[in-house]
Amino acid sequence: MSALLEYVTETTYPLFEQKLRDKPLVLIYPRHRSHLALVAMLFDVYAHQVVYYALGTDDSSLSDWLRHMTADLASVTSLGGQTRAALDAKAAPEDLAGALAADLAALPHDRVLLLLDQFDHLNFDADADRFFRALAGQLPDHAQVVINARLLGVQPWNDLLHAGLAEVVGNDWAISGGIFGDEPGRGQLEVFALSGGHVYMDGRPIISWEGSLPKHLFYFFVDHPMVTRDEIFSVFWPRMSVKEATNVFHVTKRKISERLGHELTNYQSGFYIPSPKLSVHYDAGLFEQAINAAIEFEAEAPALWYKAVQLYRAPFLPTITVPWVEQRRQEMQSKYAQALIGLGRYHRGRDEMDQALGYLLRALREKPDWEDVHRDVMKIYHQQGRIDDAVAQYRQLEHTLTRMFKIAPSKETRTLFETICAG
Repeated sequence: MSALLEYVTETTYPLFEQKLRDKPLVLIYPRHRSHLALVAMLFDVYAHQVVYYALGTDDSSLSDWLRHMTADLASVTSLGGQTRAALDAKAAPEDLAGALAADLAALPHDRVLLLLDQFDHLNFDADADRFFRALAGQLPDHAQVVINARLLGVQPWNDLLHAGLAEVVGNDWAISGGIFGDEPGRGQLEVFALSGGHVYMDGRPIISWEGSLPKHLFYFFVDHPMVTRDEIFSVFWPRMSVKEATNVFHVTKRKISERLGHELTNYQSGFYIPSPKLSVHYDAGLFEQAINAAIEFEAEAPALWYKAVQLYRAPFLPTITVPWVEQRRQEMQSKYAQALIGLGRYHRGRDEMDQALGYLLRALREKPDWEDVHRDVMKIYHQQGRIDDAVAQYRQLEHTLTRMFKIAPSKETRTLFETICAG
């Protein structure tokens, strides 16, 4: 189980424990792919030291959450007396934080981890912000609060991280290191073009764009970090006059800024470039960087191919059908197949045939007409003694080439097929 949890959480037990050491607040990274596995690791490491509370729909305010939590936990711990008294006195958020810290200090345990699950139910307003800033500085040495949420804003957590009062687990493989830990004041823009097209600004999802044009121009800017106005106009408004296109462009660009709460670009030396006030976490950009680096640095290629494959969760912006997106989608798909082939041939060179076969067959699902990959698969089947599978692979290639191009397999492939059939 331990090895499985390390694999799913993409972290190790020693690193996990190191991150939790001596930090009052611990955040489970909101974009981690398996929150349940990280929670399971927490219980596995700290077992009887965890005090668990899952927020519900009626825990939307700070006072409601504290009142319900202390009432629910009163039956299993002595937690809550001072907190409930502070609530009855309508205490300020800072005093509520001190009361909860005192209740945690009074628990008869050498170490206490209060795990707040489904934290998204809390409406994180100014009172909640003040509460957690105060709580981080008042918790006793033996007590920690662990927060598990699908959405977390950048603040107050980034300030607390810089102050040494918080830590993040599950961000080891986060895109560009994740949204926490950057210098204060920088906006954190996350764009998941290879994972459904989701966009987050400072940890919060952008859901409405006020039309398709602002959304499409936004993605174009993110995908083209150095672009001229003429290039933009040729893609979006090729039939408009420069004056008309300029008017539409500036209106659309302003809508993007309004949705983000930040300027996305700066204009410099004739180019629109990313704003220096934003940190852009862009999965497709990192994907292409990994592919290019794998081609350039052969010794590091397997790790880079693997990184690229991990980043490619879905086709590029799958719900958008405009020409420039469709072209980029095809480019990304080819590069993804290239990464799979690279890993397949790497494992084949290590005589790890099952792993090699898995990657190569995945590549053929993306690019069924790549004949050299069919030959690789046929050779592995032949080496494994799976003659019927090798023959079936050849027939599949034959059918694909006929259907797509009305051609037969090459002489090299036919010769390999005849050799396999001859035993």
